[in-house]
Amino acid sequence: MRCSPTKRLRLAKLLGSAGCLSLAAMGSGAAAQPAAALDEVVVTAQRTATNLQRTPIAITALSAEALQKADVRSVADLDKHVPGLVIQSAGAWPLNVTIRGIGYDGLQNNSSQPGVAFVENGVYIASPLNLTSSFLDLAQMEVLRGPQGTVNGQNADGGAMNATTRLATLGDTSFDGEASYGSYAYERVRGAANAPLSDTAAVRLAIQHEAHKGWIKSPNQPFSGRSGSQDALSARASLLWAPTERLSVTLWGEYFDLDANGLPVRNSRDPIGDVRATSNDTYLPQQTRSRIAASTITYDLDFATLKLVSSYQSAKASTPNSGDLMSRANALAIYGVKDEVPIYFREAKSHTEEINLAHTGGAVDWIVGAFYLHTDEHQRVYETQQSSPTPIPVTPIFNPSQAQIGMLYGQGLAFVSVADAERTSYAAYGQATWHVSEVVRLTGGLRYSSDDYASDTSNFFAPPAPLASKFETVTGKAVVEYEPVERTTVYASFSTGVKPGGTNLNPGALIVPTGFRHESVRAYELGLKSEFAERRVRLNVSGFYNDYRNYQTASEDPLPFHGGQTNIPKSYIYGLEAEGSALLPQGFRASATAAWMRSKVTSHFSLLDPQVGFLIDRANGGPFLGDGINQRFAAFRDVKGNELPRTPRFAASVAIDKSTQLGDAGTLDLYLGANYRSGFKARVFDNPLIDDVGDLFVANFNARFEPADGPWYLELQVVNITGSDDVASRFPDNFEVGAVYDYITPPRQVIGRFGVRF
Repeated sequence: MRCSPTKRLRLAKLLGSAGCLSLAAMGSGAAAQPAAALDEVVVTAQRTATNLQRTPIAITALSAEALQKADVRSVADLDKHVPGLVIQSAGAWPLNVTIRGIGYDGLQNNSSQPGVAFVENGVYIASPLNLTSSFLDLAQMEVLRGPQGTVNGQNADGGAMNATTRLATLGDTSFDGEASYGSYAYERVRGAANAPLSDTAAVRLAIQHEAHKGWIKSPNQPFSGRSGSQDALSARASLLWAPTERLSVTLWGEYFDLDANGLPVRNSRDPIGDVRATSNDTYLPQQTRSRIAASTITYDLDFATLKLVSSYQSAKASTPNSGDLMSRANALAIYGVKDEVPIYFREAKSHTEEINLAHTGGAVDWIVGAFYLHTDEHQRVYETQQSSPTPIPVTPIFNPSQAQIGMLYGQGLAFVSVADAERTSYAAYGQATWHVSEVVRLTGGLRYSSDDYASDTSNFFAPPAPLASKFETVTGKAVVEYEPVERTTVYASFSTGVKPGGTNLNPGALIVPTGFRHESVRAYELGLKSEFAERRVRLNVSGFYNDYRNYQTASEDPLPFHGGQTNIPKSYIYGLEAEGSALLPQGFRASATAAWMRSKVTSHFSLLDPQVGFLIDRANGGPFLGDGINQRFAAFRDVKGNELPRTPRFAASVAIDKSTQLGDAGTLDLYLGANYRSGFKARVFDNPLIDDVGDLFVANFNARFEPADGPWYLELQVVNITGSDDVASRFPDNFEVGAVYDYITPPRQVIGRFGVRF
């Protein structure tokens, strides 16, 4: 879709406002001298530290300062700030992080894996449940676009996120603290301290409490009358021991607790008028718990550096939800039943090990390594559907006697499941870069991956059914780099990556398979990275074509309750991405990003839209009634030619910074940023009543004053200046009653901050 005239006018006004604010600040004091050049950016995308401009991968690197100015508090907030990145908030299910159209389309399938890997301090984060965590003491966030099938954690065909937090540092005694308060009773208090224990040891502690009231009005909900309220506590401790120049050992542990009231989403069919309101009358207290303990041992062998990274991870989520997310009266009128899930529990415990040996310097840089992952997962689901106008008390029992089973169905039992699963992954990898000359480099890499998934699943109290999925594959990359002039690199790359397959809970299905295959990609990319005007201007551009095989997506089966994940044989995504930044006179700095994408299914493949299946069931008075199965057969549609989901045609962001020296008083920094994203399809079915997600526009403002002689600062932030109420993401439920959940852009918020550091 094109940017509407209204949104183009908004953007023009905001940019004009940025100029006016900056000029006003400039006129209030002597202009600060601009920096001599843009800062060098170091990334760890290839498991070793490299300069961003000499790393032949499309990478967006965001500093902690940039994230705060743009009000990025968690992974979910990165949406719109990175070219090609779309994040779908799916209510009770994990976040769907999508890069260049590839993400996590099996949110409701316990065996599905994300297409985007998340790595923190070199540790692959095994469960998507951990992505709920708030950012704490973050140093830098890197977003890698395109398949990461060689050296980066678990194999991924969409991309990766690489978070680097501040850890203990030798010889440093420092403290920084901050308190924030704002709209919707938003409050955040955080602090971090680093202290040496000796000449060879140091410790760092960081803690944060963050809470706010929900901005979804819920007049029928008990207790709060609002949905989406959150209260989170985060903490991290790290210890560094470096007894010699060769050896260093870093230990770190992370703690995160989140308590929430309901979901910050609404049913798109809810008859309540306000887009930031829901008629839901079910109380939905939710909890997420995340724990990580990790270590990194590094030893310098002279010819190479040996590194061993270990972790133990635990994630739990109790997310009771309402399948219809409406009042009982509205649910009965629209769906014929009131759907509630009083128990939805997921738990994952993981152990990872990675060892690598890396050499840099000389004619060839190289790295070899091995990766191991083992995860134990558990899931409990209990769902009821009641057609009575008044609630029937529910007593969930997972191991009922024969006498109790009839009672449970009398309470409206619709689905009950107990699943226990294990996933074990192994990988071995190697990559080398040959410096053919001062201006030419060649890179090649290979990775062997083995993934084994097994599950014992019991539905409706039946004996557990063993389910299994396994694959072995080799992926890799080849890159050619050329520097025609100083600080300009042109590269061409070919790379491959995979997303593991899994199993469906549908024995006896007529069409949808009981297991789905791993998804793979062959990616072609051309890129340009350049700095010019005495390194005061930086421009990075990439063009890509991704050829996908066995794209994973959901489909309903002719037999009700037997749908699941399946594979579309062939599809593609191609596009252009650009990022730029410039230091301008009088202390101004400008930055911008843009992305343009096209996608298409290129093979004939028929799917049944779960939403259509629900309509057929309701028209026949319920599943297995009337001629529903034959009607479901007839409702399968060929998706060849359809767009892939979450691939907006165009997206862009612009930001202007202004730093002004206010005489001897201190420094005033002003920031104004705007983000635009065109519409896209929520699913591959291209159902015009459901899948069209419209344009989105959001703008933020930040002002920060820091006195010349004080350790403190003041900050004012305005989030969503224009009060945009656009749909940020949409999730059509594949189960329950098939509700369509909309996540609305959070409302305007004004936040004040006071901080100290010394």
